Amino acid sequence: MSAHESPQLGACPFCGEKILPRHILIQYETASGEEEAWTECPGCGEVVHPT
Repeated sequence: MSAHESPQLGACPFCGEKILPRHILIQYETASGEEEAWTECPGCGEVVHPT
């Protein structure tokens, strides 16, 4: 990974496109203390929970 790349959050469950932190729409903490996020897929434009 180069110095300019962001770590990948996961992939779109619909099209498989890489989801990066810049695609986050909303980020939250679950009751168990885990960080979760809903993102916009740059490939298909769907709002997804990265897998």
